Amino acid sequence: MVQFISVEQLITGFLEERHSLGYSYKTEEGVLRRFLKDFTMSPDGKIEFTKEYVLEHTNPKLNQSVNTRIRDICAVNSFLDFVTRKGYVAYKIPRKSLPKEQRNFKAYIFTDDEISRIIEAADSIPYAKQCPDRHYQLPAMFRILFNCGLRISELLNLRFCDVNMEQNIFTILDTKFHKDRLVPFSEAVADSLKIYYKNVKTVSEDSWLFCRPNSTERYSMSGFHFHFQMLLRMAGIPYGGRGKGPRPHDIRHTFAVHCLNNWVLSDVDIMAALPVLSRYMGHTGIKGTQKYLQLTAQMYPNVIDSIEHEFGCLIPDMEVKHEEL
Repeated sequence: MVQFISVEQLITGFLEERHSLGYSYKTEEGVLRRFLKDFTMSPDGKIEFTKEYVLEHTNPKLNQSVNTRIRDICAVNSFLDFVTRKGYVAYKIPRKSLPKEQRNFKAYIFTDDEISRIIEAADSIPYAKQCPDRHYQLPAMFRILFNCGLRISELLNLRFCDVNMEQNIFTILDTKFHKDRLVPFSEAVADSLKIYYKNVKTVSEDSWLFCRPNSTERYSMSGFHFHFQMLLRMAGIPYGGRGKGPRPHDIRHTFAVHCLNNWVLSDVDIMAALPVLSRYMGHTGIKGTQKYLQLTAQMYPNVIDSIEHEFGCLIPDMEVKHEEL
């Protein structure tokens, strides 16, 4: 058995094991680094994670959601499992003491009129010296999201080399579930990208497609949230505040629901179409995609009879779990 002489070696060994199994573990690594920041080895050089240390360093943080706390504790428990397997003493938080996962998420589905107003708001953004590319970025970014259903992280991770303007295809790499996929885009998206390319300087093919103001760094998630809320105000769409939405991820929900609604109204075989949508959106399986049938029925009551008559067995009787979509 490999013996670790420091906690740094221990966490390095754990991360190497997780990476070898195909896990990205970027967020979880940050959680573990924070968990270990106050850890000191005992005077005799032994590595031991006591009950007191573990509980103190997994206490709920201010304004931390239940689901985030569950994610953090699961990451810590996985690490402590590894510690125990390597022959050291570690206290694990019992599963029964974990808070109950919240599954009451309700998606906000934008109407066609609201989508038009958001796009119009993005198109009307004026030039600003402190954000010189913003009035070119936002029209392209929001057309991509509403037309392609990408996750926000997938949009912000795009590089110039990931965009094939000849075939109108995005290459989406290392997604949430560690899969790559190709996503075609419409002429409306292509036209907005052509305008963007014409007016924004490209450093290299490996550069981020959307950068922060006056920087070569990737456009930040916080910056995106700020501009999303700004566009909601400009479009006259009420924002309920943190945890109430609309959320940026609701654009992805909207894409899927509108797609399914159009299919139902066009008499498309949903049984055949769902796997296509599942692959397009980067889901690990059809289960996550099925939940959009419920959202479609809720958003468009006029098609609920058609959906339930033909595909009632596919509609899950549950609330949508945000993280799975």
